[in-house]
Amino acid sequence: MAEDAGAVRVTDRPVVRDTGTIVSRDSGTLVPTRDAGPIAPLDSGAPMVLRENCATPFDDDNDGLANEDCPCTPGTEQMCFERPEDAFRGMCRMGRQTCEGTGEFGHWTPCGGSWLPIAEAMNRCEVTQDLMGMTATRAPVDIILFVDTSGSMTEETIAVNENMNRLASIMGASGLDYRVVMVARRGVGRLMVCVPAPLGGASCADTARLRHVNQNVDSVNGLQRIISTRPMWQDFVRAGALKFFVAITDDESALSADAFNTTVIAWPGFSSYVFHSIVGYESRADCPTLARRGGVYLTLTSRTRGMAARVCSTDWTAIFTSFARDITSRANAWSLDADARPDTVQVWIIAPDGTRTQLTTGWSYDAGARRITIDPALLPSDGSRIEVLYRTAAASP
Repeated sequence: MAEDAGAVRVTDRPVVRDTGTIVSRDSGTLVPTRDAGPIAPLDSGAPMVLRENCATPFDDDNDGLANEDCPCTPGTEQMCFERPEDAFRGMCRMGRQTCEGTGEFGHWTPCGGSWLPIAEAMNRCEVTQDLMGMTATRAPVDIILFVDTSGSMTEETIAVNENMNRLASIMGASGLDYRVVMVARRGVGRLMVCVPAPLGGASCADTARLRHVNQNVDSVNGLQRIISTRPMWQDFVRAGALKFFVAITDDESALSADAFNTTVIAWPGFSSYVFHSIVGYESRADCPTLARRGGVYLTLTSRTRGMAARVCSTDWTAIFTSFARDITSRANAWSLDADARPDTVQVWIIAPDGTRTQLTTGWSYDAGARRITIDPALLPSDGSRIEVLYRTAAASP
């Protein structure tokens, strides 16, 4: 009997579907094909084309240009960013572009001044460094100290001679690499300074750690003496060392705090100096031998977060001990991997549970040395860590 040409022939063979599996007519179970090959994708039509949206400041079509071919009114300005919107985060910043042309319509100039993602930072807008995962380097320390050796400073000069080695021994015991520049009259007589061994040498001589500049320091010219004698000690200090000044006087300075600061910060390596003072900051009722309050020195101390002590104190051992411990504590430092824009540096403490707390005080950044220094009292406890965020100088217009 002839088959009906229009009929559908039913067989017991399995039917091959598009999915690459075999459907068994008898059991309904799915059995993998022996060699199904790749599965053809569904026909999704033409690929999606990114288009610039003239209503946004971003590079919507991701071609590295913002608002190209968008009409504008000549002479107008707007913000712009040469990346898609999802790239604008963290420390990235918008740039500016201007509409140029004549007539009713113009065209936008290339975007300028924006802070874009940094390729070396995994396309984030800032660099992240885990300081607690790094080894802190003990920054060397240079101390420039002057002693007023005028007639009213007899007791104070004796105290300096007796306590300089206390300052040195505490710093030395910490393993700190330190040097001291002493500006004062050298000798063993009244109103003279002779630094004994081990900081000083035999007969008041210099050593590898001490440079004694033999200069008379009057009541009011201590700061000027530091500046004028610099040619005599500048080869002894180091560009990468932390810098500390110490003033010892019972009088006021003839040079202003602003004038001293302007001069000193221009010297290589001195931009982040700290100023300590052993001066008068009370009245003669409290200190009968005081000439005048050392207001200029106290101003410099306050500005640089230094330490101040009473020149009329009877316990200079405690003064030199506290100064030495402060100097030693500030020498904990970490070096950043790249030059940072100082105005972008942020220091954060990350707790074990992920809580982030920003340190707004207690740290400093030395741009010349790429160095972050953190007050040891603020270092996190075990289980926490310190993270620094910053924008690299090279990636920031």
